[in-house]
Parts: sequence; structure tokens; C-alpha cells
Amino acid sequence: EMEESISNERNLQYVNDIIVQYENESKNNQIRELANENERVKLKLETNKKIFWYSLLGLIIIAGIMIIANRNRQLSHEKQILKLEQDMLRSQMNPHFIFNSLNSIKLYIINNEKENAVYYLNKFSKFIRKILIASTEKEISLEDELDTMQLYMNIENIRFSNEIDFKITVDKGINTANIRVPSLILQPFLENALWHGLSSKKDDKQIHLNVYKTDEESITIAIIDNGIGRKASEKINFSKVLKRKSVGLMITKARLANFSKAYTTDYKIEIEDLHDHTNKPSGTKVIVTIPTHLITKK
Repeated sequence: EMEESISNERNLQYVNDIIVQYENESKNNQIRELANENERVKLKLETNKKIFWYSLLGLIIIAGIMIIANRNRQLSHEKQILKLEQDMLRSQMNPHFIFNSLNSIKLYIINNEKENAVYYLNKFSKFIRKILIASTEKEISLEDELDTMQLYMNIENIRFSNEIDFKITVDKGINTANIRVPSLILQPFLENALWHGLSSKKDDKQIHLNVYKTDEESITIAIIDNGIGRKASEKINFSKVLKRKSVGLMITKARLANFSKAYTTDYKIEIEDLHDHTNKPSGTKVIVTIPTHLITKK
């Protein structure tokens, strides 16, 4: 019995040793697994850190590219605006216009019409000064624009022997001093009315410029002449004159398009051929709608 008891104790000790060994191995396995998991976590953190920095670097590069591209677009836009302003100034300072105007004033001097010579020389100098000032400003008040157009028509009228009846009408309630427009934007339309509508007409030459509002976000300017009409004009002036006309209109549209970007509505140019009761051409009406309501920046 004693031997059997000793044997049982040995067996029990053996079993306990196996259990302890198993538990130790299990703990060691857990420790190794935790160590491996810790390494995996550290590796993942390092990978995530690298991804973060690479992503941040990528975002910085993309942002830099976008800033440079946006700056290049802005510079290109500014260059385009500058070119439009230069083209506009060249259009207004047409050498033929200056030469013919001075030549007309010279005739007053030759004919000893001193009062007329002084009067128109004063008008001419004011007009040139306004053009030079306007060429440095992207936009001016409608009041200044209408004053400049009045001077322009006074000078051009000399070459038409003062036969042109030119009138500017502004509807009541419109404060032209508070309305902004691109500088010298109306001159090409008046020039077209003069040289394509009235220059080939013999009598009763009229140009009326009407300013009115059709809605709260824009101003409408109608330039109406009682000339020979567009079709007849094209037959007579089919050449470089028409080319100059199309270039002038193209510059005007581009300037109006650029001006309208800061406003809630777009510009509009409409051209109507006028006819009398017998359906005979009786002139041309140009309707220019210019936005007046600025986009509010938030």
C-alpha cells in the first residue's frame, strides 16, 4: 500500500509538472504572440506614418501646382485685359480720326473762323484728354462716358458739316454718376452709326442715344440712327472698313464679357434693322444691355 501511495504521488507530481510546463509554454506563446502583435502594430504605425507624410507631401505638391496654375491663369487673364485696353486705345486714337479732326479745325483757321476754330480745338483737346484718362481706367461712370461721347460726336460732326442731329436722352430716376461701365464702350457703336449708316446719306442725319432701365440689375443703352441700313452699307463699304468694324465689335464684346464677370447678369448686344411703313430700310438700332448689380462676396 505504501508503494502504491508513493507511485500515486509520483504520477500526480508528473501530471502537475506537465500542467505547469503546458501553462508555461502557453504563457510563453502568448508573450511571443503579443510581441509579434506589438511588432505588427509598430510596423503598421510606421507604414501609416509614411503614408501620412507621403500624402501630405503629395497634397503640398498638388496645392503648389494648383496655385501656380491659378496664378498663370490670372496672369494670362490680366494680359488679355491689358491687350483689350491697348486695342481699345488704339481704336480710339485712330490716326485717321486725329488727322481729319485737326484738318477740319485747320480749315476754320484758314477761313478766318477763329471762334469755331477755338471752340472745336477746345472740344478736341478735352476729348483726347478724356481718352488718355479713360485708357488708364478699366471702368468709368456712365456720366463720364456720355460726356465723352458728346465730345466725340461734336468733333465728328465737323466732318459732316454739322449736319448730324445727335441727342442723348436719359430716363428720369437714373443716376448716371453711380453707374459703372467699361470706359469708351459706346464709341464703336457711334462710329459705326456715323460711317456705315449716315456717311452715304444725303440729308436728315440723326443719331439718338437713349438710356433707360428694363430691370433692377442692368441698364439699357439704345443707339438709333436713321441711316441707309446695314445691307446697303455692306454693299458700299465691302472691304477694310467692314474689317475694322468687325474688329471693333469683337474688342467691345470681349471687354463687356470681362466686365460682366463681376456682376449678377451678363451683357447683351442686339442689333435691329429698322424699316419705314413701305418696308424700306430706315436705319439701325443697337441695344446694349450692361449689368449694374455687383456679385456680393461672402
